Amino acid sequence: MKNSSAAMRIGVVHTAGSPCGCAEAVVGGIKTLGYETLIVDSEDILLRAEELAAKCDLVIDHTDTFLGWGILRPFVRWELEKRGARVIGSSARACFLADDKIETKRTLNTSGVPTPPGAAATEANVELPPWLRPPLILKPACEHMSRGVTLAATRAEVKIAIGALLENYCQPVLVEMFIPGRELAVSVLDSPEGLEVLPILEWHPEGEDYRILTEEFKLQEYGAEREDAQRIILSPLQQQELESLSRKAFRTLGLRDYARFDVRFSPAGKFYFLEANTTPSLETGEALALSARWAGVDYVHLVKRMLETSRRRYDVDYTSQRSSGRC
Repeated sequence: MKNSSAAMRIGVVHTAGSPCGCAEAVVGGIKTLGYETLIVDSEDILLRAEELAAKCDLVIDHTDTFLGWGILRPFVRWELEKRGARVIGSSARACFLADDKIETKRTLNTSGVPTPPGAAATEANVELPPWLRPPLILKPACEHMSRGVTLAATRAEVKIAIGALLENYCQPVLVEMFIPGRELAVSVLDSPEGLEVLPILEWHPEGEDYRILTEEFKLQEYGAEREDAQRIILSPLQQQELESLSRKAFRTLGLRDYARFDVRFSPAGKFYFLEANTTPSLETGEALALSARWAGVDYVHLVKRMLETSRRRYDVDYTSQRSSGRC
C-alpha cells in the first residue's frame, strides 16, 4: 500500500450538489479513525482519477450521477480502476451489471434467486404478455434512488407511463408485477470468515397504499433514530432462506466488500429480490448503518471494517501478483 497505517489517505468520490449526505457521513467516520481524506467531485473524475490513484491508499466511490445521469455512474469507477485506484466495493464491471435492473433480473433468475415476474419495454406501444396484469411497477432500467418508479393500476396507465419513462430517461423500462407485502433491506458485508448478512431491516413508510419506497421518501433527512425502519424478526427457516438467497445473489452478481438488496416479502412467505445496490446509502440513519448497529457495529467501526476488508483484498492481490511475477 502507498502509506503507512498512521498516514493512510482515503479518497472519497461523490456528486457535488447531490441531496445524499453519504460523503459527509463517511468522511466523518474516516477522520474519526485518524485517516486523511481527499474528496473529489465525480464530475471531475476524468481530470482527477490519476491523482486519486497516486495519492490514496483506498478510494470510496459514492457517485450519484455522472454528467447528470444515474445510468452513467459506473463509468466513474471504471475510470478509477483504469488509473490503478484501489476502489472499495464492487468492481466497475459488477456495478454495470447491478445497475442494469433488466440484466440483473435475468442473472438472478438463472441462478435461482426469485424476482417479480416482469418484462422489458423499449417502445411505448409494446405489447406486454397477457399474464403480466396490473397493478404493475415500472422502473427505468438503469436508475436508482427510485427515480421514475411508477405504480400503474390499469393497462392504459402502463402505456402512458412507459412512454413518459422512455422519453425522460432514454433507457429501457422494466415492467414488473406488483408484489404486495413487506419491504425489506438486506445488507451484506464481506469478511475473512465469509459473507455476513446483517440483521434485516423492514421499512414502514406512511401514506402509501402499496407502501412503495418513492424518491421523495428516500430523499427525506433522518437521524440515526427513526421510527419508519425496524428490525424484522423472521422464523429460523425464513431467516436461513433469506440469508442463503442474499449470499447467492451477492456471489452471482460478482459483488465485493458490501452491498444491499431490496427485497419484497409476500404474504405467502416468499422473498422477491427487487434490486441490488452496489452503492447503498452510507448515511448514519440508512439501512446499512442501522443494520450494522443492530449487529453491534457502530458507524465508525462499520467504516473501519469496510476499509480493512478492501485493504486486505488488495494486499492479497498484490502478494499473488508478486509471487507469480506479474509485478
